[in-house]
Amino acid sequence: MAYQVIGWMEAYRAVRDKLGVSPDWRLIEYLPQVPNGPVLDLGMGKGRNALFFAKMGYEVDCIDISTTYVKQCQEHARTENLTLTAQVVDIHSYEIPNRRYALIIASKVLQFFRKSEIEEIAKKIYAGLARRGVVYARVFSLDEFEHVRDSSSLEEVEPNTYYHSKYRLYQHFFTKDEVLSLFPRLKLLCLVEGVELHPIQKKPRYQWIIDYMGQRTR
Repeated sequence: MAYQVIGWMEAYRAVRDKLGVSPDWRLIEYLPQVPNGPVLDLGMGKGRNALFFAKMGYEVDCIDISTTYVKQCQEHARTENLTLTAQVVDIHSYEIPNRRYALIIASKVLQFFRKSEIEEIAKKIYAGLARRGVVYARVFSLDEFEHVRDSSSLEEVEPNTYYHSKYRLYQHFFTKDEVLSLFPRLKLLCLVEGVELHPIQKKPRYQWIIDYMGQRTR
């Protein structure tokens, strides 16, 4: 399998040391479940997950709305002599190729859309999975709402979807049942709700998150 090209610990350390942030551990835990094939990282940020899989030898496509993040990811790939395709694209308008990907990553990105938009994105993700393909989604749980800074700036526009007037963005907070409902035809591999330390802010704090992994069986 592709992940045997290089040891995962070597790839993990290389990305962590280069970017100062680590790939999502849940992806490493379930790495043996990911079949050989292309990987898509939606909203890849600095590229911690995209670069990890490129380092492991996977073919990687990744997108983000931030020109800065895409340029940084491309530069890191060049300096590490890695091959990946990074594009500045809004997830709204991105057309995921049908049944192409062995893994689609949506880590801390789905919560920045309205509920109705999230459902449409989930349909595109499902359609983009190859047979045995895996979805990984990491989102804010409903408990996170109680701990959002500047919560007074949040206006509820749909159930559990809020508009943040200060930052001009939407934030949606999930229940585990809601996450499951996004991918009803996938085999459940993992559904975990918990708390993690978010260290990259000026004042690190805990975040309430849900990790989901599901697999297409046909």
